[in-house]
Amino acid sequence: MMVTSKKLNVVLDIGKTNVKLNFVNNDNKTVKSFTTQQKNINKFGIKTLNSNLIVKWSLDKIQKIEKTNQLDKFVCTAHGTSIALIDHNNEEILACTDYEFKFDQFFDEYQKIAPKFSESFTPFLEGGLNIGTQLYYIYKKNPNLILDTKYILNYPQYIVWKLTNNFVSEISYLGCHTHLWNYKKNKLSSLVNKLGIKKKFPQIKKAWETVGQKKIGKSNLQIINGVHDSNASYLYFKNSGIKDFTLISTGTWYILFNQKTSLSNLDPSMDMLANIDVFGKSTPTMRFMGGREYDYLVKTFKISNNTKPLSSFNYKDFLIYPSYAAGGAFIKKRINTGLFKKLKKGEVYYLICLYMAFLINFCLNKMNSTNTIILDGPITKNNCIMKILSTLRDKQIVLKNKKEIGTSLGATNLFDIKKKNKLYTKAINKFQNKNLKNVYNIWEENLYKKKLFNSS
Repeated sequence: MMVTSKKLNVVLDIGKTNVKLNFVNNDNKTVKSFTTQQKNINKFGIKTLNSNLIVKWSLDKIQKIEKTNQLDKFVCTAHGTSIALIDHNNEEILACTDYEFKFDQFFDEYQKIAPKFSESFTPFLEGGLNIGTQLYYIYKKNPNLILDTKYILNYPQYIVWKLTNNFVSEISYLGCHTHLWNYKKNKLSSLVNKLGIKKKFPQIKKAWETVGQKKIGKSNLQIINGVHDSNASYLYFKNSGIKDFTLISTGTWYILFNQKTSLSNLDPSMDMLANIDVFGKSTPTMRFMGGREYDYLVKTFKISNNTKPLSSFNYKDFLIYPSYAAGGAFIKKRINTGLFKKLKKGEVYYLICLYMAFLINFCLNKMNSTNTIILDGPITKNNCIMKILSTLRDKQIVLKNKKEIGTSLGATNLFDIKKKNKLYTKAINKFQNKNLKNVYNIWEENLYKKKLFNSS
């Protein structure tokens, strides 16, 4: 078979459900892509992911493509809070944990030893969304598993180990709502010392460092350390020409990143926390499950793709209040559809768009956002939400990213960390409607009057 002269790089993008293996050229354009899904395996009474099979599947596809292409570099980006335990014989004990397992059964005990928010800037999250919670659960349920563990690996670094036999850690994953990182002292947290597991974390290396290589056919595949998924997306924007911005990354989660927000401004009850970028700089963040909120409302009210939003009605008397998904600042509830039965479908759809824009605006206020706003992901296809939001942010430029970045493209930055990215953005126009801000203010006042917050 003829082998092409141009080298391809490989990105393994592990989402919570869907897994993509992308082969990209020097322009970071995907020339071949494969997909599969993660499944669950129960081990030691703990729900884990079929991570070992993901590695085998990836290697099978890589070997197939290598027969007709020369391969150069490999990187993995993965969803957060998933770890592997490796024993002293370099064998897997667990790989990799599923954060949707109920790891928080010992929450009352755990919160007594967990680092304070002022140290870790991490709120207590449900299930296993704090790696510290996972480790404490294992420590309580089966302490021998911890004793037998030589190294604790984060998901991307588990993949690296499987390919190179080398053990490393990486900062963006260690610092992502884990309770494992001390943001004030820039080192592993007090929890790590209390559990006696400090030596079980391998040396931290840069996300873009080459950790080892894997011989695939005639190619020496260089294995890059890897990165947490939302940090991969953020890196793409950080390495662009826009220096001062608030990024709103949308999908199942709507995540707001703004490095100009003060850490002291973060409120854990509002699902505000600090991430840390691949360069080691803290990145204040606020989140809510916007994609799930939107999908729930559209499905409940049977809104079709063809429905056009209609705003010529007294919408302030029908405002939708949060929340319809887990996570975020607000108490989850069901919507009373009877309150809206006299409205047209287009009017209800406008209320949904208004609600989504109000939620984002609330978060932007909490984040003290005054810089350029960049919208990325599925929200860029909804002109109504974007235009309402742009109108509410009357002193800020609101841009939509015309080319959805996603984690795979973000991770390609690790192949050349100094490379600058060109963004293709479009400014979002503002409605000539000065009443929108007044309606928003009424909505926000009612959030407090109705006591809709998780902390209420």
